[in-house]
Amino acid sequence: MTQPNSSNSSPSPSSSPQDEAKSSNPRRSALAAYRALGYSKVPYSAPLLRGKPQSAAKALNNSPILAHLLELSRDSEQRLYAVKSLLPTQFRDAVKSSTLDGENWCLLVPNNSVMAKLKQMLPSLAAHLRSKGYKVQTIRLKIEGK
Repeated sequence: MTQPNSSNSSPSPSSSPQDEAKSSNPRRSALAAYRALGYSKVPYSAPLLRGKPQSAAKALNNSPILAHLLELSRDSEQRLYAVKSLLPTQFRDAVKSSTLDGENWCLLVPNNSVMAKLKQMLPSLAAHLRSKGYKVQTIRLKIEGK
């Protein structure tokens, strides 16, 4: 059953000019939808970002400061990869690389027991890194979350 349209005097299967205007202008249809919900103005929305979107890696490489931080992070991860074979198997997944400041490198450990064991291994880890070509003077250990 079709119900007669009260706004139009002639029922027609095609859309009215008002419907076509609404579909051609999405802003008008959005405003009409907001008004139907009881809003008098369009709700505030955050401004759109200007320019082209780009990936995070590209943005990091375009900024000199961020590119330097990315390089330090990669170097720290490479150092950890180089010493993982020397770590006891139960500690390999627990130890994480952290900051790299010149010739000082920091490792993150989960607890005091891992820290105590790795403190004994620090001279051999530093010597191994030097043999691989990394400039390492000291390796510090820090407990995660402290």
